Amino acid sequence: MTFAATTLARTPHSPACATAVVVVLQTPAPARFVPLLLGSAVVLVLAGFAASRVRRGAARYPVRWW
Repeated sequence: MTFAATTLARTPHSPACATAVVVVLQTPAPARFVPLLLGSAVVLVLAGFAASRVRRGAARYPVRWW
């Protein structure tokens, strides 16, 4: 379902699919897993945003917001 949703949104992302598999197979405690997942997503987005602003000629990040 995750793969189908990301493909329909034209944003295929293998790590997102892997996260869904981890949740299904391991059933981590939501109180511990969700904040870690949210924090790591925020760090990745901020790093991508900063890197696209520092390098000249690099594609602007994010390419799409929808």
